Amino acid sequence: MRNYLEEINGVVGVTGSFLCRSDGSLIDTVLPEALSEETLLSVSRTLAKTLEGLRLARHRKVTEMDLAYESGRLVVKNLGETYLIILCTPNINVSLLNLTANLVVKKMQEALKASGIPSPKAASSNLAPQPELPTQPVAVAAPTVAVTAPRPLRLQAALDIVTAARGSRVVLRVMGEGALRLRCPSVADKPSRPEEEDTVELAARSGQSVEGILKSLGYIGDSRFNTLFGSDRMRFAHPQTRVYVEIYYDHVASYHRLEIGSRVHLDDVTLPLADLLLSQLQNVEANEEDFWRLAAVLIDHDLGGPGQPEAIDATRVLALCSDDWGWCKTVTMNLEKCLEWGPKKVPATLLPGFQQRTARLHEMIEDAPKSLRWQTRARVGERQRWYELPE
Repeated sequence: MRNYLEEINGVVGVTGSFLCRSDGSLIDTVLPEALSEETLLSVSRTLAKTLEGLRLARHRKVTEMDLAYESGRLVVKNLGETYLIILCTPNINVSLLNLTANLVVKKMQEALKASGIPSPKAASSNLAPQPELPTQPVAVAAPTVAVTAPRPLRLQAALDIVTAARGSRVVLRVMGEGALRLRCPSVADKPSRPEEEDTVELAARSGQSVEGILKSLGYIGDSRFNTLFGSDRMRFAHPQTRVYVEIYYDHVASYHRLEIGSRVHLDDVTLPLADLLLSQLQNVEANEEDFWRLAAVLIDHDLGGPGQPEAIDATRVLALCSDDWGWCKTVTMNLEKCLEWGPKKVPATLLPGFQQRTARLHEMIEDAPKSLRWQTRARVGERQRWYELPE
């Protein structure tokens, strides 16, 4: 189990984690040395009793619990007969933690089942046996104590807007640099560009009304900009927090045009990873910061296919690059630059996976059959500019 715990510990803001049985006995730990086994046993037994008490009171299984304190935070995942307990800093990005932890939990459950690690259904004398009650697969979160140190303001603002939109049956998803910070731990500690420090970028489908949602959260629209460009983009600002929001409808136009309208709904919080990657790969004049953001997606996520939210859907990239020579030229050019840049900047422990995924994606693009449209444009090549100049 240690490798799974170490994977969770890699999330920014996690200080340690351990796995215990429902009787409080320990299975494995990856924690600061200052914590004694006696302390861990006491914590795990208390949490086990708390979860069992909540189950009996609510007549259903409690799948997770989040306990926040002034000096730290405990996130508990109920795996059935075992509990994963994660120690965090007070201001951890919980959405980012859950993206990793929920994926690791599935791996843990499979590994526990395969290994046959005993897990008593009714634990020792510390937990009296209780009759089994019908359970429902419904997540019930325990009450939490207010956290004094908030998430980074714009990321919290982005999540608040997405949640409010969901309640109004409107599909909004985080995109741009904020989405990368939510999905990619490798970029979380990199400085933001000055123009992005207070800006939230969101993707939406055309025809959806977002003004009411933003207004309910205290944002004021840029009336002149929204009147002129409202069919493609809208801007809002919060007078108290000074967070700026930019909404992109159906597409993002920079050096290339990236169509996103049919893909906004595919992930729960952000645009899909393939679209986040493409939004970085389309930058013809990429600099050091751009390469870090591009690399972060390939460092933190493997290549995959449709229906794999934690993998980069390579079919999305291939479809675009096989039909549009301009996109193909820019994407392959930036992948090649990244392969040259990587050995100088990417940490040695992360470099092999990054190089393998980057080279593999480049090879897949090169080998994919190309459309007649692509072949026609390829004859012109670089004699004619293949990209637009951003506004």
